[in-house]
Amino acid sequence: MLTESPEPAPADPSGTEPPPTRILPILSSTGNQRVLVNWLQQQDQYEALSDDHAGVPDRDFDMVIIDEQSLCEHGTALRERKEETEAFLPVLLVRSDTAADRLGLQDQTEAETERVVGQVVDEILTTPIAIAELRRRLATLTRIRDQSLALQRKTDQLLLLNRVTHHDIQNEMNVLMGFTASLEAHTDDAGAEICQRVLDSSQNVVDLMGVVREFGEILETAGEPDLQAINLGDVLTEQLTTHRSTFDETEFVVTGEIPRVDVRANDLLGSVFRNLLKNAVQHNDTDTPRVEITVRDGDETVTVTIADNGPGIPPDRRDAVLGRTEQGPNHPAAGLGLYLVDTLVDQYGGTLRITDSTLSGVAIGIELSKQPTAEVDGIDGDS
Repeated sequence: MLTESPEPAPADPSGTEPPPTRILPILSSTGNQRVLVNWLQQQDQYEALSDDHAGVPDRDFDMVIIDEQSLCEHGTALRERKEETEAFLPVLLVRSDTAADRLGLQDQTEAETERVVGQVVDEILTTPIAIAELRRRLATLTRIRDQSLALQRKTDQLLLLNRVTHHDIQNEMNVLMGFTASLEAHTDDAGAEICQRVLDSSQNVVDLMGVVREFGEILETAGEPDLQAINLGDVLTEQLTTHRSTFDETEFVVTGEIPRVDVRANDLLGSVFRNLLKNAVQHNDTDTPRVEITVRDGDETVTVTIADNGPGIPPDRRDAVLGRTEQGPNHPAAGLGLYLVDTLVDQYGGTLRITDSTLSGVAIGIELSKQPTAEVDGIDGDS
């Protein structure tokens, strides 16, 4: 299996010795398994985890070396383990380059094998394996995993900072808004106007912290988000009711009805509609703000369009507003709320488009994939 004698590992120039990378070899050939384990045991930077039983153990490991026969048997367990692990868990596949050696894949078809490889494997080595090439692949995968662990630690620290600062700022803003509301009763008209400006600015800070908190919830989702069937009608109607109460001077109109249909999303779907509705009101400088909500229920997707009679967004600024330029959310025109919306819709596998509104303002349409569900009645938008 290995075609060269092992060479000693180079010394660490930093003077510190990191813990050895724990490698789990799962090879169907007992002889190849023994050769690989013996070689790994001679390397100071690696620790071979060789159990008496074949398969994926419950204990922790940092990397897997596996052949095709074992991958067919344990591919599902490996995929689940990779999904459960927050950091990158590399899998190195040892594959024979001769057709005769690959006839032992039992009943696994080539298409099924390649599907498992695509889901689980990160690197592929063909036999016979050159020691130099094995060293290079292991070093590369180890380096990527170390970078993944470092990134995960920094992410955890940022999430903790986000939770602490959100809690503290929220408490301080509540105190500030409470004192300002009390002060308003003891001032003249000019003072009352200033107090109202303070309250409005304070509420903007609270809203901004809410967006930051929701970004934190996105970061806490390791890998792909956990998507499920979410009833769009319930979520959109709840947000619409809340905004009608909060912005009583704005006219919210539903064209047609809001269907009770499930879409592929998660618990943050409400944040999508909350930010879109709030954006339509807060950036509207007309005397009578108007927001129209239209839902088009298609065969496989649902499209929600929220239009307003505000100033609109010029076509050359629409990508910047969504944070789609090289500067991302750091662009001066970018809106944090819309950037969050675009990020969530993208995670849901949906699309977001900004167009001109027939009301002379802007129309933002989001298209989401439907989830199979039992047929139910729609919700009357004006009820």
